[in-house]
Amino acid sequence: MTPPRSRVTGAHLQQYDPKEQSKREQAALSPGHRAEGFEKPTLIRRLIGIFGGLAASLLVYFIMPGDLDVWLRLTAATAVLMAVWWMTEAIPIPATALLPLVIFPVLVPDEETVTETIEDGEIVEAPSPVDVDVIGASYGNNIIFIFMGGFMLALAMQRWNLHRRIALLTLRAMGSKPASLIAGFMIATGFLSMWVSNTATAVMMLPIGLSVLMLVRRILAGEDPVAAEPESEEDEEDEEVSKKEAIKSNFGTALMLGIAYAASIGSLGTIIGTPPNTFLVGYMGNEHDIHINFGQWMLVGIPVSIVMMLICWFLITKVVFRPEIDDIPGGAELIKSELAKLGRMSQGELRVLLIFILAACSWVFIPLGTDLLIELEALDEDAEPFIDDAGIAMAIAALLFLLPAGGDTKKGVRLLDWEAAVKLPWGILLLFGGGLALSGQFGASGLSDWLGEQMEALGGVPVWILVAVAVLGVLFLTEMTSNTATATIFVPVAAGVAMGTGVDALVLAAPVALAATCAFMLPVATPPNAIAYGSGYVTIGQMVKGGLWLNIISVAVITLVSMTILVWVFDLSL
Repeated sequence: MTPPRSRVTGAHLQQYDPKEQSKREQAALSPGHRAEGFEKPTLIRRLIGIFGGLAASLLVYFIMPGDLDVWLRLTAATAVLMAVWWMTEAIPIPATALLPLVIFPVLVPDEETVTETIEDGEIVEAPSPVDVDVIGASYGNNIIFIFMGGFMLALAMQRWNLHRRIALLTLRAMGSKPASLIAGFMIATGFLSMWVSNTATAVMMLPIGLSVLMLVRRILAGEDPVAAEPESEEDEEDEEVSKKEAIKSNFGTALMLGIAYAASIGSLGTIIGTPPNTFLVGYMGNEHDIHINFGQWMLVGIPVSIVMMLICWFLITKVVFRPEIDDIPGGAELIKSELAKLGRMSQGELRVLLIFILAACSWVFIPLGTDLLIELEALDEDAEPFIDDAGIAMAIAALLFLLPAGGDTKKGVRLLDWEAAVKLPWGILLLFGGGLALSGQFGASGLSDWLGEQMEALGGVPVWILVAVAVLGVLFLTEMTSNTATATIFVPVAAGVAMGTGVDALVLAAPVALAATCAFMLPVATPPNAIAYGSGYVTIGQMVKGGLWLNIISVAVITLVSMTILVWVFDLSL
Protein backbone atom coordinates (compact mmCIF):
# COMPACT_ATOMS: atom_id res chain seq x y z
CA MET A 1 0.00 0.00 0.00
CA THR A 2 1.46 3.39 -1.03
CA PRO A 3 1.92 5.70 1.97
CA PRO A 4 0.31 9.13 1.81
CA ARG A 5 2.44 11.84 0.26
CA SER A 6 3.96 14.39 2.59
CA ARG A 7 5.46 17.82 2.25
CA VAL A 8 7.49 20.09 4.46
CA THR A 9 5.62 23.12 5.76
CA GLY A 10 7.72 25.37 7.93
CA ALA A 11 9.93 23.26 10.18
CA HIS A 12 7.78 20.19 10.42
CA LEU A 13 6.46 17.42 8.24
CA GLN A 14 2.73 17.52 7.50
CA GLN A 15 0.58 14.83 5.92
CA TYR A 16 -0.88 15.95 2.60
CA ASP A 17 -4.61 15.27 2.28
CA PRO A 18 -6.09 16.13 -1.16
CA LYS A 19 -9.59 16.48 0.31
CA GLU A 20 -8.40 18.95 2.94
CA GLN A 21 -6.50 20.85 0.26
CA SER A 22 -9.67 21.06 -1.84
CA LYS A 23 -11.61 22.40 1.14
CA ARG A 24 -8.95 25.06 1.74
CA GLU A 25 -9.05 26.08 -1.91
CA GLN A 26 -12.84 26.38 -1.75
CA ALA A 27 -12.63 28.47 1.41
CA ALA A 28 -10.18 30.81 -0.32
CA LEU A 29 -12.71 31.57 -3.07
CA SER A 30 -14.95 34.62 -2.88
CA PRO A 31 -18.63 34.10 -1.89
CA GLY A 32 -19.54 34.79 -5.50
CA HIS A 33 -17.34 31.96 -6.76
CA ARG A 34 -18.80 29.61 -4.14
CA ALA A 35 -22.41 30.48 -5.04
CA GLU A 36 -24.43 27.62 -6.52
CA GLY A 37 -25.60 27.91 -10.09
CA PHE A 38 -29.05 27.20 -11.50
CA GLU A 39 -30.42 24.31 -13.50
CA LYS A 40 -30.86 24.84 -17.24
CA PRO A 41 -34.70 25.00 -17.10
CA THR A 42 -34.48 27.75 -14.47
CA LEU A 43 -32.01 29.73 -16.56
CA ILE A 44 -34.22 29.39 -19.64
CA ARG A 45 -37.30 30.48 -17.66
CA ARG A 46 -35.47 33.52 -16.35
CA LEU A 47 -34.21 34.54 -19.79
CA ILE A 48 -37.71 34.16 -21.22
CA GLY A 49 -39.02 36.23 -18.34
CA ILE A 50 -36.50 39.03 -18.83
CA PHE A 51 -36.95 39.44 -22.58
CA GLY A 52 -40.62 38.46 -22.60
CA GLY A 53 -41.37 41.06 -19.94
CA LEU A 54 -39.53 43.78 -21.85
CA ALA A 55 -41.30 42.84 -25.09
CA ALA A 56 -44.74 42.74 -23.43
CA SER A 57 -44.21 46.10 -21.75
CA LEU A 58 -43.12 47.74 -25.01
CA LEU A 59 -46.13 46.24 -26.77
CA VAL A 60 -48.49 47.67 -24.15
CA TYR A 61 -46.81 51.08 -24.31
CA PHE A 62 -47.13 51.40 -28.09
CA ILE A 63 -50.53 49.73 -28.46
CA MET A 64 -52.24 52.22 -26.12
CA PRO A 65 -53.75 55.36 -27.74
CA GLY A 66 -51.03 57.84 -28.67
CA ASP A 67 -52.96 60.83 -27.31
CA LEU A 68 -52.55 59.51 -23.76
CA ASP A 69 -49.77 60.96 -21.61
CA VAL A 70 -46.41 59.24 -21.67
CA TRP A 71 -46.71 58.94 -17.88
CA LEU A 72 -49.96 56.98 -18.11
CA ARG A 73 -48.70 54.62 -20.81
CA LEU A 74 -45.40 54.17 -18.99
CA THR A 75 -47.26 53.20 -15.82
CA ALA A 76 -49.22 50.54 -17.70
CA ALA A 77 -46.04 49.23 -19.35
CA THR A 78 -44.20 49.15 -16.02
CA ALA A 79 -47.06 47.22 -14.42
CA VAL A 80 -46.84 44.60 -17.18
CA LEU A 81 -43.04 44.40 -16.92
CA MET A 82 -43.14 43.95 -13.15
CA ALA A 83 -45.97 41.41 -13.41
CA VAL A 84 -44.03 39.23 -15.88
CA TRP A 85 -40.81 39.48 -13.92
CA TRP A 86 -42.60 38.65 -10.69
CA MET A 87 -44.38 35.67 -12.24
CA THR A 88 -41.26 34.23 -13.86
CA GLU A 89 -38.85 35.36 -11.12
CA ALA A 90 -36.64 36.69 -13.91
CA ILE A 91 -34.72 38.53 -11.22
CA PRO A 92 -35.31 38.19 -7.45
CA ILE A 93 -38.85 39.30 -6.56
CA PRO A 94 -37.71 42.02 -4.10
CA ALA A 95 -35.34 43.40 -6.77
CA THR A 96 -38.22 43.78 -9.22
CA ALA A 97 -40.05 45.78 -6.55
CA LEU A 98 -37.31 48.45 -6.81
CA LEU A 99 -38.07 49.27 -10.47
CA PRO A 100 -40.46 52.20 -9.73
CA LEU A 101 -37.55 54.03 -8.07
CA VAL A 102 -35.69 53.93 -11.38
CA ILE A 103 -38.28 53.98 -14.16
CA PHE A 104 -40.57 56.85 -13.18
CA PRO A 105 -38.01 59.48 -12.08
CA VAL A 106 -35.92 58.86 -15.21
CA LEU A 107 -38.48 58.30 -17.97
CA VAL A 108 -41.55 60.43 -17.11
CA PRO A 109 -41.37 63.88 -18.81
CA ASP A 110 -41.15 66.75 -16.32
CA GLU A 111 -43.90 68.77 -18.01
CA GLU A 112 -46.45 66.02 -17.30
CA THR A 113 -45.82 66.00 -13.56
CA VAL A 114 -45.60 69.70 -12.69
CA THR A 115 -48.08 70.57 -9.94
CA GLU A 116 -48.50 73.80 -8.02
CA THR A 117 -49.57 74.63 -4.50
CA ILE A 118 -50.03 77.80 -2.45
CA GLU A 119 -47.68 78.48 0.47
CA ASP A 120 -47.79 81.77 2.42
CA GLY A 121 -49.92 83.31 -0.31
CA GLU A 122 -47.46 82.40 -3.07
CA ILE A 123 -47.80 79.82 -5.81
CA VAL A 124 -44.95 77.32 -5.65
CA GLU A 125 -44.24 74.03 -7.36
CA ALA A 126 -45.29 70.99 -5.34
CA PRO A 127 -43.04 67.92 -5.16
CA SER A 128 -43.41 65.85 -8.30
CA PRO A 129 -45.21 62.51 -7.84
CA VAL A 130 -42.31 60.86 -9.68
CA ASP A 131 -39.48 62.30 -7.60
CA VAL A 132 -37.35 59.63 -5.97
CA ASP A 133 -38.11 60.92 -2.48
CA VAL A 134 -41.87 60.85 -3.12
CA ILE A 135 -41.81 57.34 -4.60
CA GLY A 136 -39.37 56.22 -1.91
CA ALA A 137 -41.88 57.19 0.78
CA SER A 138 -43.98 54.20 -0.32
CA TYR A 139 -41.25 51.89 0.94
CA GLY A 140 -41.72 53.35 4.44
CA ASN A 141 -45.52 53.30 4.46
CA ASN A 142 -47.13 52.76 7.86
CA ILE A 143 -48.68 49.47 6.75
CA ILE A 144 -45.15 48.09 6.30
CA PHE A 145 -44.47 48.83 9.96
CA ILE A 146 -47.66 47.00 10.96
CA PHE A 147 -46.39 43.91 9.16
CA MET A 148 -42.90 44.36 10.60
CA GLY A 149 -44.21 44.62 14.16
CA GLY A 150 -46.51 41.65 13.68
CA PHE A 151 -43.69 39.54 12.34
CA MET A 152 -41.44 40.47 15.26
CA LEU A 153 -44.20 39.33 17.62
CA ALA A 154 -44.37 36.06 15.68
CA LEU A 155 -40.59 35.63 15.90
CA ALA A 156 -40.79 36.11 19.67
CA MET A 157 -43.51 33.44 19.90
CA GLN A 158 -41.27 31.04 17.98
CA ARG A 159 -38.21 31.98 20.05
CA TRP A 160 -39.95 30.86 23.27
CA ASN A 161 -41.99 27.95 21.80
CA LEU A 162 -45.29 29.66 22.61
CA HIS A 163 -46.69 28.79 19.19
CA ARG A 164 -45.93 25.09 19.75
CA ARG A 165 -47.62 25.08 23.17
CA ILE A 166 -50.75 26.71 21.72
CA ALA A 167 -50.87 24.08 18.97
CA LEU A 168 -50.40 21.12 21.33
CA LEU A 169 -52.99 22.39 23.83
CA THR A 170 -55.50 22.70 20.99
CA LEU A 171 -54.76 19.16 19.81
CA ARG A 172 -55.06 17.75 23.34
CA ALA A 173 -58.55 19.23 23.60
CA MET A 174 -59.73 17.55 20.37
CA GLY A 175 -59.40 13.88 21.38
CA SER A 176 -58.14 10.93 19.31
CA LYS A 177 -60.83 10.51 16.65
CA PRO A 178 -59.22 11.04 13.22
CA ALA A 179 -61.71 13.66 12.04
CA SER A 180 -61.52 15.47 15.40
CA LEU A 181 -57.73 15.33 15.39
CA ILE A 182 -57.60 16.80 11.89
CA ALA A 183 -59.97 19.53 13.08
CA GLY A 184 -57.61 20.21 15.97
CA PHE A 185 -54.63 20.53 13.65
CA MET A 186 -56.60 22.88 11.39
CA ILE A 187 -57.86 25.05 14.26
CA ALA A 188 -54.37 25.39 15.75
CA THR A 189 -52.80 26.07 12.36
CA GLY A 190 -55.51 28.54 11.35
CA PHE A 191 -55.33 30.50 14.60
CA LEU A 192 -51.54 30.71 14.57
CA SER A 193 -51.42 31.79 10.92
CA MET A 194 -53.55 34.83 11.81
CA TRP A 195 -50.50 36.15 13.69
CA VAL A 196 -47.51 34.11 12.52
CA SER A 197 -46.59 33.74 8.84
CA ASN A 198 -48.44 30.84 7.23
CA THR A 199 -45.09 29.39 6.15
CA ALA A 200 -43.69 29.34 9.69
CA THR A 201 -46.96 27.90 10.99
CA ALA A 202 -46.96 25.07 8.47
CA VAL A 203 -43.28 24.31 9.19
CA MET A 204 -44.04 24.12 12.92
CA MET A 205 -47.19 21.98 12.60
CA LEU A 206 -45.79 19.52 10.06
CA PRO A 207 -43.47 17.58 12.44
CA ILE A 208 -46.32 17.19 14.93
CA GLY A 209 -48.50 15.82 12.14
CA LEU A 210 -45.75 13.46 11.01
CA SER A 211 -45.44 12.12 14.57
CA VAL A 212 -49.14 11.28 14.52
CA LEU A 213 -48.80 9.52 11.16
CA MET A 214 -45.86 7.45 12.41
CA LEU A 215 -47.91 6.54 15.49
CA VAL A 216 -50.81 5.38 13.32
CA ARG A 217 -48.48 3.30 11.15
CA ARG A 218 -46.99 1.56 14.19
CA ILE A 219 -50.45 0.85 15.60
CA LEU A 220 -51.69 -0.62 12.32
CA ALA A 221 -48.50 -2.71 12.07
CA GLY A 222 -49.08 -4.09 15.58
CA GLU A 223 -45.96 -2.40 16.98
CA ASP A 224 -45.49 -0.59 20.29
CA PRO A 225 -47.20 2.80 19.79
CA VAL A 226 -45.03 4.51 22.40
CA ALA A 227 -41.72 3.22 21.08
CA ALA A 228 -38.95 5.76 20.70
CA GLU A 229 -38.46 7.36 17.30
CA PRO A 230 -36.03 5.22 15.27
CA GLU A 231 -32.68 6.48 14.08
CA SER A 232 -31.01 3.55 12.26
CA GLU A 233 -30.76 3.08 8.49
CA GLU A 234 -33.45 0.42 8.73
CA ASP A 235 -35.66 2.94 10.47
CA GLU A 236 -35.06 5.48 7.70
CA GLU A 237 -36.19 2.87 5.20
CA ASP A 238 -39.15 2.25 7.50
CA GLU A 239 -40.03 5.93 7.33
CA GLU A 240 -39.96 5.85 3.52
CA VAL A 241 -42.33 2.88 3.61
CA SER A 242 -44.63 4.77 5.96
CA LYS A 243 -44.65 7.73 3.57
CA LYS A 244 -45.77 5.49 0.73
CA GLU A 245 -48.41 3.98 3.00
CA ALA A 246 -49.56 7.43 4.11
CA ILE A 247 -50.00 8.54 0.50
CA LYS A 248 -52.37 5.61 0.08
CA SER A 249 -54.01 6.48 3.40
CA ASN A 250 -56.87 8.95 3.38
CA PHE A 251 -56.06 9.92 6.96
CA GLY A 252 -52.45 10.82 6.11
CA THR A 253 -53.48 12.80 3.05
CA ALA A 254 -56.28 14.62 4.86
CA LEU A 255 -54.00 15.52 7.76
CA MET A 256 -51.20 16.94 5.61
CA LEU A 257 -53.58 18.86 3.34
CA GLY A 258 -55.55 20.07 6.35
CA ILE A 259 -52.41 21.67 7.79
CA ALA A 260 -51.45 23.28 4.46
CA TYR A 261 -54.93 24.58 3.66
CA ALA A 262 -55.60 25.84 7.21
CA ALA A 263 -52.36 27.85 7.12
CA SER A 264 -53.64 29.80 4.12
CA ILE A 265 -57.27 30.03 5.26
CA GLY A 266 -56.45 31.23 8.77
CA SER A 267 -54.19 33.99 7.46
CA LEU A 268 -57.21 35.69 5.86
CA GLY A 269 -58.49 36.72 9.29
CA THR A 270 -56.14 39.61 10.10
CA ILE A 271 -54.30 42.43 8.37
CA ILE A 272 -50.91 40.89 9.23
CA GLY A 273 -51.92 37.30 8.46
CA THR A 274 -51.00 37.39 4.78
CA PRO A 275 -49.22 40.01 2.63
CA PRO A 276 -52.14 40.63 0.19
CA ASN A 277 -54.29 41.79 3.13
CA THR A 278 -51.53 44.12 4.28
CA PHE A 279 -51.05 45.52 0.78
CA LEU A 280 -54.79 46.12 0.34
CA VAL A 281 -54.97 48.17 3.55
CA GLY A 282 -51.99 50.29 2.53
CA TYR A 283 -53.29 50.83 -1.00
CA MET A 284 -56.82 51.80 0.05
CA GLY A 285 -55.50 54.27 2.62
CA ASN A 286 -53.01 55.89 0.23
CA GLU A 287 -55.06 56.06 -2.95
CA HIS A 288 -58.71 56.12 -1.87
CA ASP A 289 -58.58 57.57 1.65
CA ILE A 290 -60.30 54.45 2.99
CA HIS A 291 -58.58 53.58 6.25
CA ILE A 292 -59.14 49.98 7.35
CA ASN A 293 -58.31 49.27 10.97
CA PHE A 294 -57.49 45.90 12.50
CA GLY A 295 -60.93 45.32 13.99
CA GLN A 296 -62.79 46.23 10.81
CA TRP A 297 -60.79 43.77 8.76
CA MET A 298 -61.33 41.01 11.30
CA LEU A 299 -65.10 41.51 10.92
CA VAL A 300 -64.65 40.61 7.24
CA GLY A 301 -61.70 38.22 7.29
CA ILE A 302 -62.66 36.00 10.22
CA PRO A 303 -66.08 35.03 8.77
CA VAL A 304 -64.32 34.05 5.54
CA SER A 305 -61.77 32.02 7.53
CA ILE A 306 -64.39 30.27 9.67
CA VAL A 307 -66.66 29.34 6.76
CA MET A 308 -63.75 28.18 4.60
CA MET A 309 -62.25 26.21 7.50
CA LEU A 310 -65.52 24.37 8.16
CA ILE A 311 -66.02 23.60 4.47
CA CYS A 312 -62.39 22.52 4.07
CA TRP A 313 -62.58 20.19 7.07
CA PHE A 314 -65.85 18.64 5.87
CA LEU A 315 -64.55 18.26 2.32
CA ILE A 316 -61.28 16.51 3.17
CA THR A 317 -62.56 14.34 6.04
CA LYS A 318 -66.09 13.44 4.88
CA VAL A 319 -66.04 13.62 1.08
CA VAL A 320 -62.68 13.47 -0.72
CA PHE A 321 -60.31 11.80 1.79
CA ARG A 322 -62.55 10.14 4.36
CA PRO A 323 -60.25 8.48 6.99
CA GLU A 324 -60.38 4.69 6.96
CA ILE A 325 -59.78 4.37 10.73
CA ASP A 326 -62.24 5.27 13.49
CA ASP A 327 -59.86 5.88 16.39
CA ILE A 328 -56.16 6.42 17.10
CA PRO A 329 -55.17 4.53 20.26
CA GLY A 330 -52.29 6.33 21.89
CA GLY A 331 -52.93 9.58 20.04
CA ALA A 332 -53.78 11.50 23.20
CA GLU A 333 -50.71 10.07 24.95
CA LEU A 334 -48.48 11.22 22.09
CA ILE A 335 -49.77 14.79 22.33
CA LYS A 336 -49.36 14.73 26.12
CA SER A 337 -45.80 13.48 25.79
CA GLU A 338 -45.00 16.31 23.37
CA LEU A 339 -46.46 18.79 25.84
CA ALA A 340 -44.42 17.22 28.63
CA LYS A 341 -41.25 17.81 26.60
CA LEU A 342 -42.02 21.55 26.67
CA GLY A 343 -42.20 21.48 30.47
CA ARG A 344 -43.78 24.25 32.49
CA MET A 345 -44.33 27.60 30.83
CA SER A 346 -41.16 29.65 31.23
CA GLN A 347 -41.11 33.29 32.30
CA GLY A 348 -40.10 34.31 28.79
CA GLU A 349 -42.94 32.34 27.23
CA LEU A 350 -45.45 33.81 29.69
CA ARG A 351 -44.31 37.36 29.04
CA VAL A 352 -44.56 36.89 25.26
CA LEU A 353 -48.07 35.49 25.76
CA LEU A 354 -49.09 38.58 27.76
CA ILE A 355 -47.63 40.88 25.10
CA PHE A 356 -49.43 38.90 22.39
CA ILE A 357 -52.74 39.38 24.25
CA LEU A 358 -51.96 43.08 24.72
CA ALA A 359 -51.25 43.49 20.99
CA ALA A 360 -54.39 41.68 19.86
CA CYS A 361 -56.61 43.61 22.29
CA SER A 362 -55.02 46.94 21.34
CA TRP A 363 -55.46 46.36 17.62
CA VAL A 364 -59.11 45.43 18.09
CA PHE A 365 -60.37 47.58 20.97
CA ILE A 366 -58.55 50.93 20.66
CA PRO A 367 -60.33 51.81 17.36
CA LEU A 368 -63.62 50.41 18.71
CA GLY A 369 -63.22 52.46 21.90
CA THR A 370 -62.59 55.60 19.88
CA ASP A 371 -65.73 54.99 17.81
CA LEU A 372 -67.74 54.43 20.99
CA LEU A 373 -66.50 57.70 22.52
CA ILE A 374 -67.45 59.52 19.31
CA GLU A 375 -70.94 57.98 19.48
CA LEU A 376 -71.23 59.17 23.11
CA GLU A 377 -70.07 62.64 21.94
CA ALA A 378 -67.10 62.47 24.28
CA LEU A 379 -64.85 63.04 21.25
CA ASP A 380 -65.21 65.10 18.09
CA GLU A 381 -66.54 63.32 15.00
CA ASP A 382 -63.18 63.59 13.23
CA ALA A 383 -61.21 62.28 16.22
CA GLU A 384 -58.61 59.59 15.53
CA PRO A 385 -57.37 56.88 17.92
CA PHE A 386 -54.52 58.17 20.09
CA ILE A 387 -52.31 55.49 18.52
CA ASP A 388 -52.84 53.79 15.16
CA ASP A 389 -52.19 50.18 14.18
CA ALA A 390 -48.62 50.90 13.05
CA GLY A 391 -47.88 52.66 16.34
CA ILE A 392 -49.21 49.67 18.27
CA ALA A 393 -47.05 47.31 16.22
CA MET A 394 -43.91 49.33 16.88
CA ALA A 395 -44.73 49.71 20.59
CA ILE A 396 -45.11 45.94 20.87
CA ALA A 397 -41.80 45.39 19.04
CA ALA A 398 -40.08 47.85 21.39
CA LEU A 399 -41.48 46.00 24.41
CA LEU A 400 -40.09 42.72 23.10
CA PHE A 401 -36.62 44.23 22.79
CA LEU A 402 -36.84 45.98 26.18
CA LEU A 403 -38.29 43.38 28.53
CA PRO A 404 -35.96 40.76 30.03
CA ALA A 405 -36.91 37.11 29.69
CA GLY A 406 -36.50 36.51 33.43
CA GLY A 407 -36.79 33.10 35.04
CA ASP A 408 -33.87 30.74 34.59
CA THR A 409 -32.44 32.49 31.53
CA LYS A 410 -29.02 34.14 31.59
CA LYS A 411 -28.70 37.76 32.62
CA GLY A 412 -29.38 40.28 29.88
CA VAL A 413 -31.47 37.93 27.69
CA ARG A 414 -34.45 39.80 26.25
CA LEU A 415 -37.71 38.47 24.87
CA LEU A 416 -36.40 39.28 21.39
CA ASP A 417 -32.90 40.16 20.21
CA TRP A 418 -31.62 41.40 16.89
CA GLU A 419 -30.09 38.03 16.03
CA ALA A 420 -33.63 36.62 15.97
CA ALA A 421 -35.20 39.74 14.44
CA VAL A 422 -32.97 39.67 11.35
CA LYS A 423 -34.86 36.53 10.29
CA LEU A 424 -37.74 38.83 9.42
CA PRO A 425 -38.51 38.52 5.66
CA TRP A 426 -37.10 41.87 4.58
CA GLY A 427 -37.72 41.01 0.93
CA ILE A 428 -41.47 41.00 1.59
CA LEU A 429 -41.22 44.54 2.98
CA LEU A 430 -39.52 45.67 -0.23
CA LEU A 431 -42.24 43.91 -2.20
CA PHE A 432 -44.88 45.84 -0.25
CA GLY A 433 -43.06 49.09 -0.94
CA GLY A 434 -42.72 48.39 -4.65
CA GLY A 435 -46.38 47.47 -4.91
CA LEU A 436 -47.47 50.64 -3.11
CA ALA A 437 -45.12 52.74 -5.26
CA LEU A 438 -46.55 51.24 -8.45
CA SER A 439 -50.16 51.54 -7.28
CA GLY A 440 -49.49 55.19 -6.39
CA GLN A 441 -48.54 55.82 -10.01
CA PHE A 442 -51.82 54.20 -11.12
CA GLY A 443 -53.69 57.04 -9.45
CA ALA A 444 -51.25 59.91 -10.03
CA SER A 445 -50.80 59.22 -13.75
CA GLY A 446 -54.53 58.83 -14.39
CA LEU A 447 -54.26 55.14 -15.34
CA SER A 448 -56.89 54.10 -12.78
CA ASP A 449 -59.35 56.67 -14.15
CA TRP A 450 -58.61 55.60 -17.73
CA LEU A 451 -59.16 51.93 -16.89
CA GLY A 452 -62.43 52.89 -15.21
CA GLU A 453 -63.58 54.74 -18.31
CA GLN A 454 -62.86 51.69 -20.46
CA MET A 455 -65.02 49.62 -18.14
CA GLU A 456 -68.04 51.92 -18.12
CA ALA A 457 -69.73 49.54 -20.54
CA LEU A 458 -69.81 46.99 -17.73
CA GLY A 459 -71.98 49.30 -15.63
CA GLY A 460 -75.06 47.22 -16.43
CA VAL A 461 -73.47 43.95 -15.33
CA PRO A 462 -74.58 42.87 -11.83
CA VAL A 463 -71.89 43.64 -9.27
CA TRP A 464 -71.86 40.10 -7.89
CA ILE A 465 -70.92 38.78 -11.34
CA LEU A 466 -68.02 41.24 -11.58
CA VAL A 467 -66.83 40.16 -8.13
CA ALA A 468 -67.12 36.45 -8.94
CA VAL A 469 -65.26 36.81 -12.26
CA ALA A 470 -62.48 38.87 -10.65
CA VAL A 471 -62.10 36.36 -7.80
CA LEU A 472 -62.09 33.39 -10.19
CA GLY A 473 -59.43 34.95 -12.43
CA VAL A 474 -57.09 35.95 -9.61
CA LEU A 475 -57.62 32.70 -7.73
CA PHE A 476 -56.43 30.51 -10.59
CA LEU A 477 -53.67 32.94 -11.60
CA THR A 478 -52.19 32.86 -8.10
CA GLU A 479 -51.87 29.08 -8.39
CA MET A 480 -48.80 29.78 -10.52
CA THR A 481 -47.53 33.10 -9.15
CA SER A 482 -46.65 34.80 -5.87
CA ASN A 483 -49.82 35.79 -4.03
CA THR A 484 -48.29 39.12 -2.99
CA ALA A 485 -47.17 39.96 -6.52
CA THR A 486 -50.60 39.02 -7.87
CA ALA A 487 -52.35 41.28 -5.35
CA THR A 488 -49.91 44.10 -6.02
CA ILE A 489 -50.79 44.14 -9.71
CA PHE A 490 -54.50 43.35 -9.66
CA VAL A 491 -55.80 45.22 -6.58
CA PRO A 492 -55.25 48.63 -8.28
CA VAL A 493 -56.71 47.31 -11.54
CA ALA A 494 -59.78 45.99 -9.72
CA ALA A 495 -60.22 49.33 -7.96
CA GLY A 496 -60.11 51.16 -11.30
CA VAL A 497 -62.65 48.79 -12.84
CA ALA A 498 -64.94 49.25 -9.83
CA MET A 499 -64.88 53.02 -10.12
CA GLY A 500 -65.56 52.78 -13.84
CA THR A 501 -68.70 50.75 -13.18
CA GLY A 502 -69.94 53.15 -10.51
CA VAL A 503 -69.27 51.12 -7.34
CA ASP A 504 -66.87 51.70 -4.47
CA ALA A 505 -63.29 50.61 -5.15
CA LEU A 506 -63.23 48.32 -2.11
CA VAL A 507 -66.09 46.21 -3.49
CA LEU A 508 -63.74 44.69 -6.08
CA ALA A 509 -60.35 45.33 -4.50
CA ALA A 510 -61.01 43.44 -1.25
CA PRO A 511 -62.24 40.22 -2.93
CA VAL A 512 -59.18 40.27 -5.21
CA ALA A 513 -56.87 40.54 -2.18
CA LEU A 514 -58.67 37.66 -0.43
CA ALA A 515 -58.58 35.51 -3.56
CA ALA A 516 -54.82 36.01 -3.94
CA THR A 517 -54.26 33.89 -0.80
CA CYS A 518 -56.79 31.15 -1.64
CA ALA A 519 -54.62 28.88 -3.76
CA PHE A 520 -55.03 25.21 -2.91
CA MET A 521 -54.33 23.17 -6.05
CA LEU A 522 -50.58 23.20 -6.70
CA PRO A 523 -47.41 23.01 -4.59
CA VAL A 524 -46.01 26.15 -6.25
CA ALA A 525 -49.09 28.19 -5.36
CA THR A 526 -48.16 28.96 -1.76
CA PRO A 527 -45.41 27.89 0.69
CA PRO A 528 -47.73 25.77 2.92
CA ASN A 529 -48.73 23.72 -0.14
CA ALA A 530 -45.08 23.26 -1.06
CA ILE A 531 -44.24 22.21 2.52
CA ALA A 532 -47.00 19.59 2.55
CA TYR A 533 -45.92 18.26 -0.85
CA GLY A 534 -42.25 18.34 0.12
CA SER A 535 -42.96 16.13 3.12
CA GLY A 536 -43.46 13.22 0.73
CA TYR A 537 -46.86 12.36 2.18
CA VAL A 538 -48.99 14.08 -0.50
CA THR A 539 -48.92 13.73 -4.28
CA ILE A 540 -49.71 16.52 -6.73
CA GLY A 541 -52.74 14.54 -7.88
CA GLN A 542 -54.11 14.39 -4.35
CA MET A 543 -53.53 18.12 -3.88
CA VAL A 544 -55.31 18.94 -7.12
CA LYS A 545 -58.18 16.61 -6.20
CA GLY A 546 -58.86 18.43 -2.94
CA GLY A 547 -57.73 21.88 -4.02
CA LEU A 548 -59.90 22.17 -7.11
CA TRP A 549 -63.07 21.86 -5.03
CA LEU A 550 -61.76 24.36 -2.49
CA ASN A 551 -60.89 26.85 -5.23
CA ILE A 552 -64.41 26.68 -6.63
CA ILE A 553 -65.96 26.99 -3.16
CA SER A 554 -63.66 29.96 -2.41
CA VAL A 555 -65.19 31.89 -5.31
CA ALA A 556 -68.67 31.46 -3.84
CA VAL A 557 -67.65 32.23 -0.23
CA ILE A 558 -65.58 35.33 -1.05
CA THR A 559 -68.27 36.67 -3.38
CA LEU A 560 -71.01 36.13 -0.79
CA VAL A 561 -69.04 37.75 2.05
CA SER A 562 -68.01 40.65 -0.19
CA MET A 563 -71.61 41.37 -1.18
CA THR A 564 -72.89 41.20 2.40
CA ILE A 565 -70.49 41.60 5.35
CA LEU A 566 -67.95 43.76 3.48
CA VAL A 567 -70.68 46.13 2.29
CA TRP A 568 -72.13 46.35 5.81
CA VAL A 569 -68.83 46.90 7.66
CA PHE A 570 -67.62 49.68 5.35
CA ASP A 571 -71.04 51.06 4.35
CA LEU A 572 -70.27 50.63 0.65
CA SER A 573 -72.49 51.50 -2.28
CA LEU A 574 -73.22 48.94 -4.99
